[in-house]
Amino acid sequence: MRKSVIAATALVAALVLGGCSSQSGAAAVVDGEQISTATLDRTTRELQELFGPQVQSRQVLTMFIIAPSYLEAAAENGVAKSREEARDYLANIAASQAASEGSATVDVSGFSDATFDIFRFDMAVQELGMLANSQEIGAQLQERVAGLDIDVNPRFGEFSVENNIVLPLSHDWLVQPSA
Repeated sequence: MRKSVIAATALVAALVLGGCSSQSGAAAVVDGEQISTATLDRTTRELQELFGPQVQSRQVLTMFIIAPSYLEAAAENGVAKSREEARDYLANIAASQAASEGSATVDVSGFSDATFDIFRFDMAVQELGMLANSQEIGAQLQERVAGLDIDVNPRFGEFSVENNIVLPLSHDWLVQPSA
């Protein structure tokens, strides 16, 4: 009897920790579009090559979730950037960092399209912020993001529309370490 209870508990824990997302291998699903854990992992590693271990997958997942809304707004407002422009921007960042640190330049030519899309998002945020109607665009973007159907794998947390960020989950069935 005891073995079956332990096995059942282990199975439930594996299912919960493995993710309850509607699609297997998904870090999140946004309006039916899957953000795979493989894409998230690769992009996080590539960003860590440039910016170090402070880049966390939860931050990258947040960008993946909201980036399409910002990229649409950039296109609608005439400030969209291509992947090639993002590649050049990223190469300049890598060269600048290498020069300031006295290290070898990170070769960004092999980075994934998803990583370049994160930089297109970064460029869009900058460009949209410089427009005369940036406050209006910001309000529209907040509405767009709030209207998204976002299902985040519990392994990564949950998306907070108020903060536009993936926040870690605190499961009340897990014992928290004492301070």
